[in-house]
Amino acid sequence: MSTHAIYWLKRDFRLADNPALTAALEQFDSVTPVFILEPSALSAPETSFLHVHAQCDAFNGLTLHLRQRTKSEDQILGLMHEEVVVALEKLYRAKPFAALISHFETGVNRTFARDKAAKKWCNHTGVAWQEHRQTGVFRGPVDRDVRHKDWEAFYKADRLPIPTALHLLKIPDEYTEILQLPKSEQRTYAPATELASDKWMTDPALLGRMHAGPLLPEHFGHVLSAEQLRYVQPVSEQAAEITLTSFHQQRALDYSKGMSSPNTAFYRCSRLSVHLAWGTISGRCAYQRTQTYYDALKESDLENAGTWRKNLRSFLSRLHWRDHFTQRLETEVAMEHRPLNPNFHKLKLEDSDELYRAWITGTTGYPMVDACIRCMAVTGYINFRMRAMLTSTAAHMFHLDFRSIDKPMARLYTDYEPGIHLAQLQMQAGMVGINTLRTYSPDKQFLDHDPEAAFVHRWVPELRPYTAAEISKRDLTQGLGDYPPAVVERMERIRAYKKIIGDLKFQPGGREITQAVFDKHGSRRGPRRKKKTPPKKKNTTAKD
Repeated sequence: MSTHAIYWLKRDFRLADNPALTAALEQFDSVTPVFILEPSALSAPETSFLHVHAQCDAFNGLTLHLRQRTKSEDQILGLMHEEVVVALEKLYRAKPFAALISHFETGVNRTFARDKAAKKWCNHTGVAWQEHRQTGVFRGPVDRDVRHKDWEAFYKADRLPIPTALHLLKIPDEYTEILQLPKSEQRTYAPATELASDKWMTDPALLGRMHAGPLLPEHFGHVLSAEQLRYVQPVSEQAAEITLTSFHQQRALDYSKGMSSPNTAFYRCSRLSVHLAWGTISGRCAYQRTQTYYDALKESDLENAGTWRKNLRSFLSRLHWRDHFTQRLETEVAMEHRPLNPNFHKLKLEDSDELYRAWITGTTGYPMVDACIRCMAVTGYINFRMRAMLTSTAAHMFHLDFRSIDKPMARLYTDYEPGIHLAQLQMQAGMVGINTLRTYSPDKQFLDHDPEAAFVHRWVPELRPYTAAEISKRDLTQGLGDYPPAVVERMERIRAYKKIIGDLKFQPGGREITQAVFDKHGSRRGPRRKKKTPPKKKNTTAKD
């Protein structure tokens, strides 16, 4: 008896090392891959044109890859613009299927509720839903003392090759009308070529592929400007391969040194975050290939081999931290709506609309903050240090609640990954309580990481007439030419924020609460250490 399954394509737009796709093809006689783009997802407060672009790009890239592999021009990757349960019901009524196959996703409450509804539908219909792990994030109660061993076991397991049974991917005649794609011309856009930071994107293998295909953001009401089309990263399995290869062979040499400045980070950072977020490469693949390259350098006579290895080792550790932080959201699903540390559940902040508008529009009077916000609005990217500075500015200086800036910041990232975003947002805002509160000075970041004002001049045109020295010495209360004065005085606001946080963290019983947070969510990497009581309250001001 012939068996049929639906492969529910989520954030895994790839053929290589794809556990869900591999399992579907091994177990069933025919499989229909379906990407379900839900109206509720498109209208969600965290969704932006950057996310729609990434998904359309990845869909088109996977369509092209499948056609190349199967040597067929037939459409074998389906799309449905419906809520998930509605889509599954339509497919099942047209042609019953035995199983629904997907990877399990760590997302926000919206996607969690969607998955619960899908599970309920499967149980009612008698469809078996298989969810396969594609990262080192684990469901259920997690013992943090052994989690790293489990993570290593997953990341050192053999990668799955591209399945040989791709011919089993089919769209039955019964699904043809249901999975009909919008009709459009194939269109391409050349990426930016004048920016050294983006030069690896100009690889000939990518030209003619970016944004090409039957699915375009404008089909869903999202139109990218010409400037955005030139700067936003291409998202496909092929683009991920080019990005990883260029990182190993060219860009990783100055990875650690170049990741902090927005002038160098666009090129020196791995730039794999968008591919890991949308699944055009697996974390395991990135890890193992980097480890192989790292090991090969031990026997290499390559100049600077030691420096290469040091930088690759740093990248490998960040791949681990990526899953470590995502695990927090998987373990603590409520952290989207409340602080991870219960000491801060009753936190009350100013949450000024005026300060929020200045922050999100890049008109704060702090050039580095404004340049980063405006840069992300166009490119969908900024490096980690600048993201931390933006959160520090919003929370420590402007007294904005992390929940107020959660969705607006998510919309600015092409590489939006809920677990990473929420974990870092809460940590930088001080809501975890087990890390030192780091307050970032925007002016110090400007002097340290943009000393010639190249980045600020690019994204804040009002300041182009002025030198870096004039910008750094400006009168914060007066502004500079057409550039506005600072909306708040930094140090006074930071002291007030630290007092609010400190009073809650060190209230009676607060130390024990914070210790419990560490026991549940703290890292266990490195040699086991004796538990320490959280440090006593200090009246200090970070100067980073």
